[in-house]
Amino acid sequence: MHRLFWTVPVMLLAAATTARADVCIAVDEAHDTFTAANRASAVLLAARQFELAGEHIVADGCPNRYLLSHVSLGKTIFVTIVGPGGRREGTALGMDDLPALYNQMARSLMTGRPMSGFNVVDRTNVTAAQASTERVAGDSLWYARLGYGATFGDTAYGAPAIGFGYRYELDSFGVDVSFFNFQQKSSHAYVYPATSNGSFVGSILKLEGLYFVNGRANATPYFGGGLSWGGTDFGSGWNGNGLHGELTAGYEMVRASTLRMFVQADATMPFYEVTAVRYPRNYRPGATVTVEHRYAPSLSLSLGLGWGRDRHRRR
Repeated sequence: MHRLFWTVPVMLLAAATTARADVCIAVDEAHDTFTAANRASAVLLAARQFELAGEHIVADGCPNRYLLSHVSLGKTIFVTIVGPGGRREGTALGMDDLPALYNQMARSLMTGRPMSGFNVVDRTNVTAAQASTERVAGDSLWYARLGYGATFGDTAYGAPAIGFGYRYELDSFGVDVSFFNFQQKSSHAYVYPATSNGSFVGSILKLEGLYFVNGRANATPYFGGGLSWGGTDFGSGWNGNGLHGELTAGYEMVRASTLRMFVQADATMPFYEVTAVRYPRNYRPGATVTVEHRYAPSLSLSLGLGWGRDRHRRR
């Protein structure tokens, strides 16, 4: 039994060592514009990043061979690595940017994750090209929207809906900060026993995160969610205020322009119940007062128009 206890871990370690294939790095000289000295330095730096990613680097004669190439144009260096894990391309702004770019490429090849977005980027390997504000694919725009909605309380209260806000959009993700999002219908008549057809639901401030399905397309569906702070008031004395959960789905058009249009549906779900105080018909001090509770979500559909600056404009 003692012998078996030691044999099993040794066998597992041997199997893991055998399964791990050696990796070697070489320069594709036919497609590389570096000098001989810079090529040697590039191989050493790239090999180090593969080692940090968990690979065993050998000088030559390995089954997993990666070819590295560089094309320099001014201060910009276009880097390509091709090997068993696939092909990866990246851009460095100068020689000092290469170690961070090699690190991202090695992580991407070893994990199979794409280099886009934040799949292989952390606080230690952000390149100067990625940190440059001129290269951030972000749009800033203000917008206004107008539509129609309904609040569902003791009955459905339909009302016009308006809202104003600001969006900052990357290709696939965005942040939406909106304010004065209201559905309001004035009361015109009262009927016995003292009911009203007036209603109001709205938020002073709403914060949402958005995801754009086709991030680089000129038109794309999107959806998101967040929180808002506001209140609800309808009928004969129903009211409440507090925190709301918000869900949004829409379709944004003309994304390649500084002028945007979108159609948007919003669902507001209060984290509270509205209340109404009911007094007896012949109320006297000390008489029993009834407090009723009800949950009152709301929906709205609106058309929005946004305007902003060109994200590709150079400062």
